Amino acid sequence: MEEAAEINYEELLELAVDFAYELQGCGAETYRVEETILRLMSAYGVQGEAFVIPNCIIASLETRDGKHLTRMRRNAAGTTDLDSLERYNGLCRQICRDKPPLDQAEAMFLEETKQVRTYSLPLLLLAYFLAAAGFAMFFQGTLLDGLCGGICGIATGLCLRFMSSLRANPFFKTVAAGFVLAFLAQILALIGLAHNVDAVIIGALMLLVPGLLFTNSVRDVIYGDTMSGVNRLVQVLIIAIALTVGTGAAVALARNLWGEVSGAASLMNYSVFVQCLVCSVGSLGFSMLFNLHGPGITLCIIGGCFSWVIYRICGVFGMSDVVAFLIAAAAVSAYSEVMARVRKCPATGYLVVSLFPLIPGANIYYTMDYALRGNIDQFLRTGLHTAALAGALAVGVLLVATVFRMWGIWKFKVRRRK
Repeated sequence: MEEAAEINYEELLELAVDFAYELQGCGAETYRVEETILRLMSAYGVQGEAFVIPNCIIASLETRDGKHLTRMRRNAAGTTDLDSLERYNGLCRQICRDKPPLDQAEAMFLEETKQVRTYSLPLLLLAYFLAAAGFAMFFQGTLLDGLCGGICGIATGLCLRFMSSLRANPFFKTVAAGFVLAFLAQILALIGLAHNVDAVIIGALMLLVPGLLFTNSVRDVIYGDTMSGVNRLVQVLIIAIALTVGTGAAVALARNLWGEVSGAASLMNYSVFVQCLVCSVGSLGFSMLFNLHGPGITLCIIGGCFSWVIYRICGVFGMSDVVAFLIAAAAVSAYSEVMARVRKCPATGYLVVSLFPLIPGANIYYTMDYALRGNIDQFLRTGLHTAALAGALAVGVLLVATVFRMWGIWKFKVRRRK
């Protein structure tokens, strides 16, 4: 390790902020971004401070002669790149362990930025198709509904990419994509291709559900980053409103143009095995959309099936939906934490994909539908039930993550005593 007197403090600070910037842009939780900055500084014998909120990073350190250096960097646009999140997190661990000279550490970081892996556009469109098709069938649609859901998924992906090229804000992108998928689903039902238009819309709607934002908001609150947690939760609510506005406008327009379509029946009652099969298809699509590669994809698919099997088992024992959601969320959160420690990767990637089968997409859609029909009683009942399910998911994740966090701190203290 470089001696404290020989450390280039400016270079160390830049390296720490560069790591933090990339991690935040990949979708990392606030505590992980702050922890990365502090770990890098501590590895080179420097004390520092870090303050991170969504889209903004502030880091500072004190030099040996008492001078304070500060860097602030704004991350205006973020994405969900779980592969890069794992790679940057792993590289940070390696640098903190080996403590190479700073110029060598910077070279390692720059080399890592060149190694970023992404899926081609055709594969991404396939991922949109698989995710929407799998969950259209998961929500009791027929095989033809799954194919129609996949078509709507591709349209959703193309719409999102087009809106992104125009630098549209997330709210407008979600409104536009929700409108496109819902209106296309109504057309497919009108011409007789979709047997159950609701299942088609719900399957494609899952592509726009802010799963990572919701997961990170919960984890931020767990680790005491209340400001970031509330910030992300507000973003989740804004996107939920955008989903309601976009899909609601499309459904209302379609009903005014040609009335109620006939594709509102033929709900399928699949076995648990078939549900897990189509859930695997949808989870594979989401794994690709979140840029996962290698064994992480398999673990996410297993996690998605595991969460649904636990939920169904709870139903067999007569538990309510809310209790079953809480137990299933806790179980899949524990699974994600264990797999993260086995592979020495962040738990976020496994958790966000594995939770998708539990996301109450159908409830979100039907809440909006009851509002459009003016059925206030059903709207309030379904809306409150949806909020209760979302709360159960949050509590289940929070409880398990808190236990693992305390266990990690206890292990760290035991090692220090030795």
